[in-house]
Amino acid sequence: MIKKRIIPCLDVKDGRVVKGVKFKGLRDIGDPVEMAAYYNQELADELVFLDISRTESGHQMMLDIIEETASKLFIPLTIGGGINSVEDISILLKHGADKVSLNSSALRNPELIAEASQKFGTQCICVAIDAKWEED
Repeated sequence: MIKKRIIPCLDVKDGRVVKGVKFKGLRDIGDPVEMAAYYNQELADELVFLDISRTESGHQMMLDIIEETASKLFIPLTIGGGINSVEDISILLKHGADKVSLNSSALRNPELIAEASQKFGTQCICVAIDAKWEED
């Protein structure tokens, strides 16, 4: 039997964790570092921050939040949102991310997956796929 893994994904906008439906009606629900510490304590297997600020507006990376969070966790930290280059990935890994999650950039530039995997290792590159069910 395959072990189930608990991997919370927290949407972060302007340095705060938010909750909404399809990124609409967003409500502030807390500090990302505090929420990460909570999930770490509750034995999550991994934690994902999806930086929706960066995705929407080219906002700067939340490097201070990543550094502080990484220093308090004992589980892998994955960062996604607005990652467009090997340089972006390098910066995130240097600031404490264990893995990065590519989404739109993997569609725009599929070579980025292979290039990043070769440079940093396949263990730290993942691709998030947004899927939608449509009736035929």
